[in-house]
Amino acid sequence: MSGSVHKSGLALIWLVLSSACYAADEGRAYRVLAINSVETCSDLNTAVAIANEEDDWRLLYTFSLYTMGYLTGVNRLAYDTYDIAGGKNVKTHMVWLQRYCAENPRVDFSEALHQLVIQLYPRRLIAEPG
Repeated sequence: MSGSVHKSGLALIWLVLSSACYAADEGRAYRVLAINSVETCSDLNTAVAIANEEDDWRLLYTFSLYTMGYLTGVNRLAYDTYDIAGGKNVKTHMVWLQRYCAENPRVDFSEALHQLVIQLYPRRLIAEPG
């Protein structure tokens, strides 16, 4: 009896952990909450062009705020993560995103952020510095 309880306990833990790893529905789909102007890499490319050509940084600033919120969410929800950004400021990550989006203009911005997190994860801070 105790072996079957142990096995069913492990099965339950596996189910919970496997669900948490994907953090989406059973088809791995999830809803992206975004502002209309912060949806695709093409939108970021447009924001960069406007900032450079017209010295109007408002739209690019919106992407920066969205990115900070996304990374803060990762910090809050990712196991063993204090700072996914590894102590670097958001400007560093915006440069990475700009390069990624220039190469992948048809990608959703949420996918670009996901790719950024994959790049950052190995160098994340696990504990608060100090």
